[in-house]
Amino acid sequence: VCLNSHTCHKVLKKRKLSVHFLVDNDGTIYQTMDTNDVGYHAGRSRNKDTIGVEISNAYYTKYQSWYERKGFGPRPIVKGAKVHGRSMREHLGFYPVQVEAMKALWAAVAKGHNIPLVTPTKEDGSEWGGVYRPAVKGTYRGFIHHYNITNGKIDCGGWDITPYFKR
Repeated sequence: VCLNSHTCHKVLKKRKLSVHFLVDNDGTIYQTMDTNDVGYHAGRSRNKDTIGVEISNAYYTKYQSWYERKGFGPRPIVKGAKVHGRSMREHLGFYPVQVEAMKALWAAVAKGHNIPLVTPTKEDGSEWGGVYRPAVKGTYRGFIHHYNITNGKIDCGGWDITPYFKR
């Protein structure tokens, strides 16, 4: 919930947390640590086998004017999203350039670490909208949202990434 990657990195450092990548508002990808090193971002039990990514987005719609003032233009507004079976408040989504950056990052990480380009889905192919037990247990190999690990997270709720992965 930071306005940009620079601020996010400062907040993470202050909290003694770390991620491998940050994706900024303009789609720039910053690598903050080697993907072979353990980042502290996913809770004690999942850090050793995950690669952490934070995508710049202040989440709350009250920040829309900041993005416009800074020349990024309006962010998409996400409405009607659900996570953990609960409706989320209306919030800011990601810029198309950030989505394109994530697609490139997924492809690079998948190739570099032999991770399948998959994400948890239900039998009907729709997004898994909550905690995914195989991910919590460490038996899942693929790409997940933060909320797939714990009920305490909602990010990136409302961003269905299933269309970006071929089954």
